[in-house]
Amino acid sequence: MSTEKIFISPRLEGHRFDDHTLPVSLLEDFSAFEELVFELAKKIYLDQNPQRKRVPKGFTDNVYLKLSKIEEGSTIPQILIAVATSISSPTIPIANDEYFSYFETARDKVFELVENANSGKSAEMDSKFLNYFSRIGKNLEDGESIDFLNSSSSSRNVKLNKNTRRKILLSREEKLVYSEIIHENVLISLIDKKNKIFHVELKESTFEQPIIDDFSDTIYLAFQEYENKTLVSLKATGIFNEHNKLVHIEDIQSMDILDGYDINVRLQNLFQLEDKWYDGIQGKAINKEKANIFENYFKNYFNSNLQLPAIFPMLNGDLVLEWKKDEIEISLEVKLNNLNSELFYFDMDNDENDFQQEINLNIDSEWEKINDLISKSII
Repeated sequence: MSTEKIFISPRLEGHRFDDHTLPVSLLEDFSAFEELVFELAKKIYLDQNPQRKRVPKGFTDNVYLKLSKIEEGSTIPQILIAVATSISSPTIPIANDEYFSYFETARDKVFELVENANSGKSAEMDSKFLNYFSRIGKNLEDGESIDFLNSSSSSRNVKLNKNTRRKILLSREEKLVYSEIIHENVLISLIDKKNKIFHVELKESTFEQPIIDDFSDTIYLAFQEYENKTLVSLKATGIFNEHNKLVHIEDIQSMDILDGYDINVRLQNLFQLEDKWYDGIQGKAINKEKANIFENYFKNYFNSNLQLPAIFPMLNGDLVLEWKKDEIEISLEVKLNNLNSELFYFDMDNDENDFQQEINLNIDSEWEKINDLISKSII
C-alpha cells in the first residue's frame, strides 16, 4: 500500500506547453529535482537531530515523487510524494506528516533558492546541492519557465528559466561554468582523418570535436560543402563560462544537413537585421521570441515533403513566405504578433484564378489548407 499527498503543482509556461502536454525531455529535469529534494531532506533530518550520525535506514528507499495528472493552464503537472509500505519491507520512520515534513522543508529550500536567484541574492546552499541544477532546467528552451510555487495569491517569484538556472550554477565557488542544451546551425571547416577530429565553426569561434561514427557521413558531406556554406543543425550540450560565452561543445546528440531554404537557417539570418535595416529609416527588427513560436508551428504543421518557401522580412517586422512554380505564385504574410495572416494566390496566366484568404496559423486545420494548396499548385 502507499501513503501519498500533493507535493508540487508547478506551472510550465512557454509555447511547448500551450497544448497542456508535458514533453518527455522535461521528465529528466523533474527526476533531478526529486534527487535534490531527497538529498536536502537527509541533511535537514540530521540538522534537526544532531544526536544522529546518519539518517534512519529506509529513510528515502520507498519514497518517490510521481506524476498524478496534468491540468490545463499552460501545463500544470500534479506531482505527489508517496511512500510505499509493506510488512516485508517497512518504511522507517512511519509515513506521516512529520515524516513528510523533511521533504517539504527541502522542497521549500529549493523554492527559496530559485527566488533568491531571481532577486539577485547569493545562494546560501552547498555547491553539491547547486550542482543538481546542471540537470534541473537543462531542457527548458528560450521563453520557457517552471513556476514551482504556482500561486496566484503569492508575490514570490519562484519561476525557473534559463537565466535563473545560469545564476544558480554560476554561484558555485569552485566552478564558474555551466552547461545547457544548444541548437545551433554550424559549418564543418576542417577534418583531420589522422587524429579523427573535425572543426565546428560557429559564428566567430571554432571548436575541435572528435569524429563520431554515428555522424561521420554528415560530417564528411558538410565538409565537402563548406565552400557553399552548407549548414549543419547541431544539437549538443554546450559549456559556457561566467560571461555566458560558449567555450566547449560535448555530448553531440544530432547532426543534420540543412536545406538552404530551411526556416531556421533563414530566420537566423534575418535575426541579424536591426531596426532601420531597410534604408536607415524604415525596417523594424524581427521579434525573435514571436518568430521562434512561428517556426515551431511551421515545423510541426507544414508538410515537410512539400517545397520550402523563400522567406523575407517585411518593413513592419513581420514575415512573408513565397512559393513560385512557373506561372503560379503564392505568398503568405505572417503577422508574428498573433499569427492571423493573409494568403495571396496569383496565376499569371489567368487573373480570374487569383484570390486572397485570411489564415489563422494558430489553428491546425488552417495549416492543412496551406499544405493542400501548395501540394496542388507547386509541384
